[in-house]
Amino acid sequence: MIGIISLSYILIFLLSPKDITDFTVVDTEYWRETGNRLLIKTAYEYNNVEDVKTFPKILGDWKSFDYKYNDNVYKLLNADILLTRGYTKDNNIIWIDFINSKVGESFHKQNICLEGSGWSIDNDSIAEFKIANPPNPFTKLYANRLDTSKAGQQQIVIYWFMFKMFGAKDSVSMIRISAPVTNETIDTTFNRARDFIEGQLFTAMYKNSTSENVNNAEYIMEKYGKKGLSVMIMILLIPIGITVVGIRQRE
Repeated sequence: MIGIISLSYILIFLLSPKDITDFTVVDTEYWRETGNRLLIKTAYEYNNVEDVKTFPKILGDWKSFDYKYNDNVYKLLNADILLTRGYTKDNNIIWIDFINSKVGESFHKQNICLEGSGWSIDNDSIAEFKIANPPNPFTKLYANRLDTSKAGQQQIVIYWFMFKMFGAKDSVSMIRISAPVTNETIDTTFNRARDFIEGQLFTAMYKNSTSENVNNAEYIMEKYGKKGLSVMIMILLIPIGITVVGIRQRE
């Protein structure tokens, strides 16, 4: 068993991207990884306020303006970064909040936040968004979707969380998109938000990032040649040998 476990860890390390520590976990929860987890590389450091401020103000045909909440909102959230923008196109608006914090109170359940503001939650589900094309195995990003209503108004809220792997960063980011429903069905509004997210937002947030696209085994081979190959073979043979010995002893 020890040999099999050791071999698994070695193979995972050798086949992992060389720059894996630069990757970010995208998930529907912020305090734990779930089955909706996606490993991705971002084009911006979302825990750096100056970097976040440089996020494009024009995304395709969508133009934006920055918005500032009441000071009480910033005190209540206690976030390190809170940047809000409204992106407009053809009299439609989509709001985006970039929130980054090291404390959990900044990410209290959006259901509670919205209900506290008088909104009713009509639908609470997980939405699936296309972020890449095959043969890339990671083609889907999952996000929380809330359909809400208040006094004859409706809006859709879509949000997900991002955090670094291996404790590289102890802060968490939340991306929250809000789209008001105006003179149309809620499905039409959601589809417009989906087109914006998949066609414009993902490109700016993730697809413009750069990755070496080289795994650790390829990097070792490239840098050390035959010596690197020999070392990898030796490392692999050790757990294989332990496994073989264990099997023979059981027999």
